Amino acid sequence: MASGLTPKQKKIIKELDEIYAAIGLDYWNIEYYDRESRTAVLELQMRKAIVGEIIVQYTLIDEMMNWAICRHFFGTGRSSIKLWRTKKFQNFNYYILESLYLLQKLKLIQTFRRRIPKNIVEDICLLNDLRNAVAHAFFPENLRRYKKWGKAVYKGKDIFTVEGMNLFINDMERVNDFFINKLTR
Repeated sequence: MASGLTPKQKKIIKELDEIYAAIGLDYWNIEYYDRESRTAVLELQMRKAIVGEIIVQYTLIDEMMNWAICRHFFGTGRSSIKLWRTKKFQNFNYYILESLYLLQKLKLIQTFRRRIPKNIVEDICLLNDLRNAVAHAFFPENLRRYKKWGKAVYKGKDIFTVEGMNLFINDMERVNDFFINKLTR
């Protein structure tokens, strides 16, 4: 490990190693796994990492949509900490935002922010489909929507490959940048 890390950073790295080992993402320890199962273990580890990233991106974009909606209805004058102290905002969050799913939030944002670029809308819709596939099926490649490819795809690329993930990550960075620069300021 690189020198110059603070004690806190070293502690976090140690905890990361332990957590990754506990959840089976410790590919660096593959030689300690049964020889016959190593390929399957590595493939499962890659799948878990990719599914995790898809869900993180979905959750992050969902949260940015929440913030854009809140700014529309509550203005930009107060910080989120101050808003959370009000019953009105808590109720709005608990009973309205929490009951909307991603595409409903997108449609709501489009009612007050009409000019969301088409490629951003398309990428959010693809993210929603992909997240639903990996969240509800251990083998999303077996779902009917992916039957013609025989694999879970994102824009025609197998999501469980470096090429597919790079395409996905680049698109999600563009969506995130849009929300950060246009809707959450």
